[in-house]
Amino acid sequence: MQEGVFRAQIPDWRAVVDCVLIDANHNGEVFNVTLADVPERKQDMVTGRYELAAPPAGANVAIKVVDMLGEERTVVFST
Repeated sequence: MQEGVFRAQIPDWRAVVDCVLIDANHNGEVFNVTLADVPERKQDMVTGRYELAAPPAGANVAIKVVDMLGEERTVVFST
């Protein structure tokens, strides 16, 4: 029972995400937003599924996720 008090049950990860930002050709220093998913209203959720043109060979694609508390996580993928 106590675990339920301290551990929230979130059925959809998008409910706690404020925005998703994608840099399709990240240079490692400056994050240039290629695609931004920022819902218009607070009760709306991010899409969570994105399609972009294929980046050039050797490019780095960076994805930044910011949650409702302002915490952010950036992950970089090499092509």
